[in-house]
Amino acid sequence: MLQVREGSRRLLITTMVATVAMVGAAQAQVKDTRDDNDRTLWQETLAAAKEGSASAQCDLGELIVRGKEAQRGMKVAAKWFGEAAKQDALCGLMRMGEFHRRGTGVDKNLAQSDSFYARALPQVAILARSGDIEMQIQLAKMHHKALGTEEDLELAAVWYRNAAASLEPLVKVGDIDAHKKLANILIIGIGIDRDVVRAGKLYEVAAIAGDRAGLYLAGTMWFTGRANHPVDHVRGFKWLYKAAEINHPRSQGYVGAAYAKGLGVEADPVLAVKWLQLAIDRGVGAARPEMKELEQEITEKQLKQGKALAAEWIPLFDRPENKTS
Repeated sequence: MLQVREGSRRLLITTMVATVAMVGAAQAQVKDTRDDNDRTLWQETLAAAKEGSASAQCDLGELIVRGKEAQRGMKVAAKWFGEAAKQDALCGLMRMGEFHRRGTGVDKNLAQSDSFYARALPQVAILARSGDIEMQIQLAKMHHKALGTEEDLELAAVWYRNAAASLEPLVKVGDIDAHKKLANILIIGIGIDRDVVRAGKLYEVAAIAGDRAGLYLAGTMWFTGRANHPVDHVRGFKWLYKAAEINHPRSQGYVGAAYAKGLGVEADPVLAVKWLQLAIDRGVGAARPEMKELEQEITEKQLKQGKALAAEWIPLFDRPENKTS
């Protein structure tokens, strides 16, 4: 299941990277083929999900959360993860635990969140002990943050340390996913020495490679000074804008806020409305108060212009210039 889901994400990332690089009629034809493949992937996954396949239901949710289908909204993603959770599929249980904890696509409900995590815990523990790095990190987080179990920092340290040791050789051979995972552990600093600066560098390697999550993570590190990382609004905006252009909802919220406040870019209320509206449309709740504050400061004309731009906006990989010579 995890391999299938990761394969879907890799396909979406490959599509994005290829689109940016393409020029000329021959490349445009390749881009059209990739678009057809993406549509086929969605249609086939949707059909399997409707037939009751828990893995397909999770894959469908991931396509919405991480891919081009983000505009369908987090409520739709939550629906499919919820269907998978009914079958005790680990992917569905974990996502529903996360969604209820954050209020993503569902009402925020910590009791519900803990219930889903508790149901997932036995499966996570088995996979972690078998050497699954992702599940070692997840098990560490569950003990660290008391997700479906009691807080146990000693156990959390053991699993974070095990995962980090396994990730280091993967980082050395250029595994982008390993860069992001190790950066996360370095920021937490439980079981290994905390190193925020190295974490930022690891995220930027992923960003340079065009990784969607890497762009967002590198962007937030520099833009917000997350985890006491050095702040550089211009550098952070650069990465966040690239992520926003390929339809990363939370990055769109940050870009909107940047344009509203003139952080890392010249202030532009119309563009601020555009990007905040796109984020809101994709379920980013944090963009709503930003938009309300902005609405008090701008004209009705600027508000309408920004919303019109949002309505007309097309992700980078779907733009006409990337499909024709």
